Amino acid sequence: MENCVFCKIIKKEISSSIVYEDEKTFAFLDISPASLEGGHTLVMPKNHYKFVSEMSDEDSKAIALTIKKLSKALLKFGEGMNIIQNNNKIAGQYVPHVHFHLIPRFKGDGITIEKWSSHKYKDNRAMEEIANKIKSLLKD
Repeated sequence: MENCVFCKIIKKEISSSIVYEDEKTFAFLDISPASLEGGHTLVMPKNHYKFVSEMSDEDSKAIALTIKKLSKALLKFGEGMNIIQNNNKIAGQYVPHVHFHLIPRFKGDGITIEKWSSHKYKDNRAMEEIANKIKSLLKD
C-alpha cells in the first residue's frame, strides 16, 4: 500500500529503530512507546494486510515465530510482557497494517493495558448461543 506508514518503514523510506528483520517479518521500536524504560516493539508482516484474519498461513506462521523469538529476548529484558494486536479502529487499530505490540513490563511502570469488566452469563444457554453463533461463522 503506497500510503501505509508501516509499509514505508518496512521499505526503509522512513527511518526506524529496527529490532529484527527477516524475509517475511519486520520489527522496530514504536516512536510513542508505552514505556520509556523498556520501549515497545512493533512486529508486523512485510506484506500488507489490514486485519490478522486476512493474513496468509505462511505469513501467520512467520509472524508467530518472530514474536516467539522477540518474546524470549524481551522476557530477559523486562519482568513480564504484554502482546497486543488490535483489529479496526473500534479496537484500537490506528494504522491499517497488521501489527503486534510487544510491551516489556517492569514493576511500577504505570502502564495500563485496557481492562474490561468481567460479566457472568445469565445461564449456560446464553453462553451456548454465542458459541454456536461463532461456530456457524467458522463455516464461511
